[in-house]
Amino acid sequence: MKTKFIVIGTGNRGVGCFAKGLLGFPGKGRPEFRDHAELAALVDTNLTRGRTAAKECKLPDLPIFRTVAEAQSAVHADWCIITTPDNTHCQIATQALEAGLNVMIDKPLATSVWECDKIIATMNRTGRKVLVGHNLRYMDGTVQAAQMVRDGVIGQVLLVEAAEILELNHGGSYFQRWHSDFSKSAGLMNHKGCHYLDLLCWILDDQPVEVSSFGERSFYVPKPDLNHAERCLDCQLKTTCPHYYDMDRYDGVFRRLYKDSEGEDGYVTDRCVFSDRHTINDHESLNIRFARGTLASFCLNTFSPRSHSYFYFTGTKGRLELGHSSVDGKPYLRLVRPDKTVQNIDLAADKGDHGHDDADVLLIADMLGLPGSLPIQKAQPWEARRAVMIADMSSRSISAGGRPVKAEETGHDYPPAPPKK
Repeated sequence: MKTKFIVIGTGNRGVGCFAKGLLGFPGKGRPEFRDHAELAALVDTNLTRGRTAAKECKLPDLPIFRTVAEAQSAVHADWCIITTPDNTHCQIATQALEAGLNVMIDKPLATSVWECDKIIATMNRTGRKVLVGHNLRYMDGTVQAAQMVRDGVIGQVLLVEAAEILELNHGGSYFQRWHSDFSKSAGLMNHKGCHYLDLLCWILDDQPVEVSSFGERSFYVPKPDLNHAERCLDCQLKTTCPHYYDMDRYDGVFRRLYKDSEGEDGYVTDRCVFSDRHTINDHESLNIRFARGTLASFCLNTFSPRSHSYFYFTGTKGRLELGHSSVDGKPYLRLVRPDKTVQNIDLAADKGDHGHDDADVLLIADMLGLPGSLPIQKAQPWEARRAVMIADMSSRSISAGGRPVKAEETGHDYPPAPPKK
């Protein structure tokens, strides 16, 4: 019997990764997924986009609904996959759980610890499952690093240095879309940084207890001297701007999903990044203290010439270095021993052409109960809560001028937006 799914949110992630992945589209999912999964319905407040999404999935007659409640009352499903704006995760997830659905929430779990706790409480009360789409756990080197740290290969971890560095086109894309509204995303430390904050907590297998942070928006600010348009589609700088959003790339799917459905809700995906509408920071620096004493620093940068990331774990018996090179983008994992010798850990070289180095496919396989990953790679909601907690504490610290914020200060309300300049 096939597992039936409802995909909620028919943007690029919902359609390109999960809907097409479940259906086994080439480059999106494994062919055998079609034998185990059935797409029962799509849900989107924008029905125009929903109908377009069904056509993109080659299922033009697929039922489309505005809410999960409408979908669940009309069609039977086992799981729902939530790929909507972050501030809607809590309400949609709790409604789906109450309706008897298992839930996969594409990261982050929510926009505050308060909302995370509501989701977890509803899960416990209903007895349904919740998984979180922290797909970096499935990428090269991460599970090996987690196992090595947990096995004590570098002894007690005392210090971690980590960063996520985004190049201009990637980092800037968040300032073109809904993410730049703090009320929808709780900032990029939550929406984007949660990937890496989850890895940090997961590899350490520890609980964050205190955060001190600083952050600013200094790059994605108004630049009237550029004489730019309000959106990329109308801009004279499209051939020279590194932030240009091409609606017609990837066979024009972005134009069909977004531009052609603007008339229904007014949502525009290619707004100029140099605007005064943003309410989030474009770079932040955190200091984190964990329950077992580990200290960690983490930086998020959205305007670098090249993308890369790194985690350096230094313990009492050595140092473990995990990341993606800023030179060639290749992943690396190396162990530096006390005698200064370096061991490069072999990583899987033969990767498929699926999203995020096959990580998205492994995430889908986990929902279907198919082999391919290890049990520890599944992101449980109480684990995903830790990343949201760090971002929540960070927002409170930035709002308070960098004051250290303890974990117990979260869980009661929504975190504050960055102070206005």
